[in-house]
Amino acid sequence: MNYAYVVKASYGNDSVALIQWAFEQKLDRVAILYNDTGWASRNWDSRVAEMELWAQSLGFDTHRTKSIGMENLVRQKKSWPRQGIQFCTQELKIAPSIKWLEENDLQGTSIQLIGVRREESANRAAFPEFGVDLQGRTVWAPLVAHTEAMRNELLERAGVAPLPHRSMECFPCINSNRQDLRELAKDSARVEEIAELETSLGFTSKGKPRTMFRPYRYMGATGIKEIIRWAECERGEFSLDDGSESPGCEAGWCGL
Repeated sequence: MNYAYVVKASYGNDSVALIQWAFEQKLDRVAILYNDTGWASRNWDSRVAEMELWAQSLGFDTHRTKSIGMENLVRQKKSWPRQGIQFCTQELKIAPSIKWLEENDLQGTSIQLIGVRREESANRAAFPEFGVDLQGRTVWAPLVAHTEAMRNELLERAGVAPLPHRSMECFPCINSNRQDLRELAKDSARVEEIAELETSLGFTSKGKPRTMFRPYRYMGATGIKEIIRWAECERGEFSLDDGSESPGCEAGWCGL
C-alpha cells in the first residue's frame, strides 16, 4: 500500500497518544511502524502485541522492523554505545526504518509522524513541529506542544492507562536514570546477561573494562552490578567501599 502517513511508535505513552490523535484526526492510509531492537524488557513484547491489535481496530496497518539486536551490535562494535556515539539508535532503529521505507514508500512521499513533546526534557524544549529526514520525507511532531495532561486525555479516550515509565523497547537504555535502573534490578536475568556481555568484551587498549555505563557518571561504580547498587542507594549514600549487595536519546527516536 502507498501510505500517506507512517507513525513511528514504540508503544509508550507518547506514541500511543499519537496513534489516538491520528485516529481522531481521521488520517487515512496510516502505517504504524515499531522497531524491534532485540533489547526490549521482558514484558514489552506483550505490550506491543496488545497495542498493535488496538491500532488495527482503529483501521491502521501495523508493521515491525528487525535488526541484528543490541548484543550482536555491541559484539560487532566491541564497545557499548555512548552519549554522543549512540550507534544503537542508528543501527537498531533508524537504519531498519529507512530500509522499510525504501521497500514500502518508493516515491518518498509519506509523512513521518513522531510523538515528541517539548515538555519532556530540556533537550527537547525547542523541538520543531516540522522537519525533513535524510531521505527528504516530511517529519511531523503534531503533539510537540502537548502537555502531559493533554497527552493523558488522549490516552483516556483511547482506553489505555498511562504507563509510569518511558517506553521499554530498548531496556536498559544507556541513558537510563536511577529509577530506570531500579526497575532493571527486578530483572535478574537481564542483569546477568549484561554482566556476562561486559565480561566477554574485555578491556580497552588503556586497560579499562568495557562496561555498559560509564563509571564517572555513577560515582565510580564499574560494571552493571555496581551500577545497580548505586541506583538502589539514595542520592549521596553510595560508596565503592560499603560492601553492600544492593546499591536521554533526545533526537526523537527513543522512549516514546
